[in-house]
Amino acid sequence: MRGISQVQSTIFSVRTVFFVVVILTACVVILQLGRLHLSIRGKKEAWNWKSILRKAAPKVFPWKPIKVTEVDCSKVFSGDKTELRKAVQRENGTSQDYVGMNNSEVLRLARTCDQLKRERTFINSSLTEEESNFPLAYSIMVYKAADQVLNLLSAIYRPQNVYCVHVDKKAQKSFRFAMEAIADCFPNVFLASRSVDVRWGKFSVLKPELVCMQDLWNYTHWKYFINLTGQEFPLKTNYELVKILTAYNGANDVIVDPRTWKGSVHVAVNRDFVDFVLHSPVSRDFLEWCKRTHIPDETFFPTLNRNSQLGIRGEEPWNDSIAHLNMIRYKNWGQFECAGNLYVRNICIITVGDLPFLERRSYLFANKFYSRYSRLALGCLAERLYNRTKQEYLGLLDFNATFYRELPFVQNALRNTVIF
Repeated sequence: MRGISQVQSTIFSVRTVFFVVVILTACVVILQLGRLHLSIRGKKEAWNWKSILRKAAPKVFPWKPIKVTEVDCSKVFSGDKTELRKAVQRENGTSQDYVGMNNSEVLRLARTCDQLKRERTFINSSLTEEESNFPLAYSIMVYKAADQVLNLLSAIYRPQNVYCVHVDKKAQKSFRFAMEAIADCFPNVFLASRSVDVRWGKFSVLKPELVCMQDLWNYTHWKYFINLTGQEFPLKTNYELVKILTAYNGANDVIVDPRTWKGSVHVAVNRDFVDFVLHSPVSRDFLEWCKRTHIPDETFFPTLNRNSQLGIRGEEPWNDSIAHLNMIRYKNWGQFECAGNLYVRNICIITVGDLPFLERRSYLFANKFYSRYSRLALGCLAERLYNRTKQEYLGLLDFNATFYRELPFVQNALRNTVIF
């Protein structure tokens, strides 16, 4: 019996080895045939790891793609004259009729949070460790066009960031209700604790920023504060913003004109700068003085950031021979061609014809868009942002921040900490 068992065991082992050899041989044959087939069709690149990632993209990057079907956005950005002419005609042809979703329709959409996140492609992942370790804080000043604000929020949204949305006190109730519903869908999005009636040229333009700064201060993890309005859109992905702000190395991006000492309320500043604004007695005294001036929002941040004796980390010491090269915001006051030749308060409204120019620039955000006139411009920018985000996540595209690291205000910034 023992001999029979040994024979059976030997037979079993031989069979096992035989089947393993057959299976391995079959795999090798299939692999070779596959390579031969791909070689014949000229598709050897399909075996490249990047190509494999492309095929797996729907699974590893599952968010709903953003695609403009009316025009080829890549050709528009490249300046293809035929496609650009087609895009301009289409955008102009619908400008009087297009309004997007009204406030009530956005409110209905936001009442089903999963549908809202899916339809507007909210990316609910930090995507990379680098982004996860460098959260941002945003204030967004809004007063109309809930649909456009929703698209802006989806473009800049990441779960590690935090967002303060200030709704103008004079905004329509339907707009406020829509903003409240949107904020309720996200744990890191909230409406400002106070609502201000914003009036151009008055302190009320600056006050909402201070309200949001105070509200955001309660979140202790963010590295940089960026303020936006509802009529703006990012030109960089979140990954690219993190790379750029990391290259800033604490420097504050606060534009100032050496001829007037005035600048812009739009900034990208480190946490120590916000700390100084909120808690320094010097800042409070200067704020009280600014309240009595014309257009104080153009004075407050720029002045604080250009006085080295204040010791604010990242500030730029005053040098009347060096103008601050603004990177935080593209805003065309007439210094560049305005493709649509449409201005509001002397600022060019960006249309699809401006996209080739913006593609060649290094700005972080662009102002100003009106959904009625900028429908395809916003659509193509959203598509471009999504595609770049996906390519960066899959390792098919990287971003070099050397240009930003070598900017004069970055090189000249003070590296010490706040002394007040």
